[in-house]
Amino acid sequence: MTPNKEDYIKQLYKLGAEGDMVSNKSLSHALGVSPASVTEMLTKLKRDGYIELLPYKGSRLTERGAALAAELIKNHRLWEVFLVRILNMSPEEAHENAEMLEHSTSAEVCSRLADFLGNP
Repeated sequence: MTPNKEDYIKQLYKLGAEGDMVSNKSLSHALGVSPASVTEMLTKLKRDGYIELLPYKGSRLTERGAALAAELIKNHRLWEVFLVRILNMSPEEAHENAEMLEHSTSAEVCSRLADFLGNP
């Protein structure tokens, strides 16, 4: 899974939090990418089983996609807590760094990080 795919999945999770369909235009705007790039990536995510894609209606996460999004967001938040509490970064700095770290952190490291932080 590429960081780019993970970013799309996270954004779909945020925009379609209630299971609503998310338009390509909304996704394009939120990610700052072209509509053509959105269409290309959504085709890949559908093929991989992470989203449902309905022409002219939009897309939404499947159960598999929602589980992955929740995991990514949890990892991101763990890193933010660690970076603010332990390394005394500002919330803005922590957020930017967590964006990078969330994509390359194993489940084992996240589990240990959660334990270390007292499962925030």
